[in-house]
Amino acid sequence: MRAAPRAWTLPPHPVTPWPGRSGVFAQAAASRGLDPAAGEAPLGAPVRHDPLGLADMDRAVAVVGEALGSGRPIAVYGDYDADGVTGCALLVRALGAAGARVRPYIPNREAEGYGLNQEALGELDRAGVGTVVTVDCGTTALDIAAGRPRGQRLVITDHHLPVTDGGGGHRLPDADAVVNPRRADDTYAFKGLAGVGVALKLAQALEAARLVPAGTSEAQLPLVALGTVADCMPLVDENRALVRAGLAAWPTAPPGLRALAELAGCRRAPTSSDLAFSVAPRINAAGRMEDAWVALTCCLADDEGEARAAAAELEGLNRRRRAALSAALAVARARMAAADDGPVIACGDPDFAAGVVGLVAGRLAEEFARPAFVHSETGDEWRGSARGVPGLNVVEVLDACASCLRRYGGHAAAGGYSLDPDPRAAAAFHRRLAEVVSARQGERPPVRTFAVDAVCSLDHCTTRLVDELGLFEPVGQGNPPILLLARDLRVVATSAFGASDQHLRVQLADGTASAEALSFNRPHLRRHLPDGRRIDGLFVLEADEWRGRRRARLLLRDLRPSGLSRSG
Repeated sequence: MRAAPRAWTLPPHPVTPWPGRSGVFAQAAASRGLDPAAGEAPLGAPVRHDPLGLADMDRAVAVVGEALGSGRPIAVYGDYDADGVTGCALLVRALGAAGARVRPYIPNREAEGYGLNQEALGELDRAGVGTVVTVDCGTTALDIAAGRPRGQRLVITDHHLPVTDGGGGHRLPDADAVVNPRRADDTYAFKGLAGVGVALKLAQALEAARLVPAGTSEAQLPLVALGTVADCMPLVDENRALVRAGLAAWPTAPPGLRALAELAGCRRAPTSSDLAFSVAPRINAAGRMEDAWVALTCCLADDEGEARAAAAELEGLNRRRRAALSAALAVARARMAAADDGPVIACGDPDFAAGVVGLVAGRLAEEFARPAFVHSETGDEWRGSARGVPGLNVVEVLDACASCLRRYGGHAAAGGYSLDPDPRAAAAFHRRLAEVVSARQGERPPVRTFAVDAVCSLDHCTTRLVDELGLFEPVGQGNPPILLLARDLRVVATSAFGASDQHLRVQLADGTASAEALSFNRPHLRRHLPDGRRIDGLFVLEADEWRGRRRARLLLRDLRPSGLSRSG
């Protein structure tokens, strides 16, 4: 299978000047459809919606209120990824502030798999838990909710797509409350909340009902920012406001989050990109490689020593995660090199660690511009992850393949599934996948498209421009970083860095200035960048701080021989 060809789309013209801003900023604003007549409010206007606008929120508040009044333990049942862990920590902190006896529960990825399970609910019942509140799971657990211990109250907070009923609606679990903006009958103004965002809405509603102390929900915003960014939720509308507020509040974040950010190399308040690429992988490493409990411990720690110990343990698990991912990617790419071109990437292997199959699927989907479905062939249930491409709903694809699967669920862009531990079951699933994806996407050839926001030269690439482009923060899913194009760059020198020389540092010049550029996880580029070569480069601009000195540097996203980008 060949890597997808790349296309660069150039920014629109003409560009309306922005008073007091650079021409590069004006280009970027025009690319994002912003009008200088509206001022800078569109870049950061806070949007908050009433938590009681979520269906069943009033019922959820009533059930939790009764549980708080009873004095019986309340369980917060999360998930083993960063969204589920941060959401679990948020509600544990909020309910704990109300004086509740709170018992957090995070399932083990290997032993229990995703979501609610019957044995865990039974264990909690035997421990005296009368009410279970889920975070980031439960919507699709129809049988488990119906079969829970007699008398156990169940409040589901989630954001995953419900099970379809075949008639355009959804089947919801038999619970005391199901708070999920993705319900067919929900009229909440924003559908893109992360699991931690829905948990925040419950905390806000409890605070409005005076069941938890005033200010409790606002104190959790750093957790909301981390979980939202980690789960690749669109950073628009309410998510944009929540992440901005969470980043601004980072100096008061729980000690474990601050310790983790320091270990990840964030020597200042982190950006959304720092959360996505440095902090979140360390939280996720626990559930991927061992047990998410250590990640939850890190999020809940209030003692500085305990926080640093948990962060250090996560750092070690993250090193193991990187090694497992590197090994799995080598196997997967070798498979792809021998595979025929087709509409979908589908593979499994006994050597794929179950905790990294989602990362492998994401890398392959990006590289080959095809939806990727990757599973681990270990245990008595083969578990996989799916990553989509623009215009294709992954959960709808899994719906169409339901007869081949034990379980499945997720979002439009990403999902999870499990198979019978049998090569024939995997082969049948892969055949069905190819049929479904081909029917939905037609004969369109896969292309990796880079949308350029502005064209500049290296003398524009200053910390002043970094600060201007910071107005577009937070960036991520739905609001990608500003992508800049510089033409006719001369390669001055290259050098490798990283534990295994997997990253590149490239010194570039263009006649106006010189700049340092970094390229991560692409060591093969070095042989294509001899000294003196002329290239056009796509990059994101960031500030680097070291020993009190602040400078701008380039993060390379793509490059090509000089001149090819002029026609787009």
